[in-house]
Amino acid sequence: MKISVIMASWLGAPNRENLDKKFIRAVNSFLAQTHPDKELIIVSDGCQKTKDLYESHFKNNPLIKFFMSAKQPMYSGGIRNIGLKMATGDIISYLDSDDVIGKDHLKIINEEFDTTKWDWVYYNDFLTLNKEFTKFEKRIVRPAWSSIGTSSISHINFEKSDKFPNKPEWSTGYGHDYLYAYTLASVSTKFTKLDKSSQYMACHYRNGDF
Repeated sequence: MKISVIMASWLGAPNRENLDKKFIRAVNSFLAQTHPDKELIIVSDGCQKTKDLYESHFKNNPLIKFFMSAKQPMYSGGIRNIGLKMATGDIISYLDSDDVIGKDHLKIINEEFDTTKWDWVYYNDFLTLNKEFTKFEKRIVRPAWSSIGTSSISHINFEKSDKFPNKPEWSTGYGHDYLYAYTLASVSTKFTKLDKSSQYMACHYRNGDF
């Protein structure tokens, strides 16, 4: 099945370094995916640097879509909502602009996510512990506040389904990434945890910024 990966991008976050290089790294990790049927939707949160990097490195790649939004309030889920409207895939997944996905990440989701049984799924991910990408901490994800978030959720493309007149949307405010799981649960109770962990690698955690 086709998987749409949504990336919200604002490269002005405080206390984080080399965000332009990390953005390029994140996009390249998408392009390296072994799952062939995919698209990346980059939605810039009023960030000119994101637009410049897209145009200089990825503009001619048919697997990537780009949208320049006006700057949204802090912790706004509106950027990802734009991506949801643009997505053409059967499954929606997410990638933060300073994180990385292993080459089989989308393949695992495609093989493990039975969309005939489930409307959304969650899975364990990994926390990157060093700049060499040789040490990781497996995070055991639960459907609970401060545990589940963009790195550990995939769902069907609700926009393409006639079964759901009330489409789930991202809210605005602190913790909107956690709250989205509760939004999904309010729309559909057909969800499960995948047995196999994904290959999502979060790169900003505790005292690390990789």
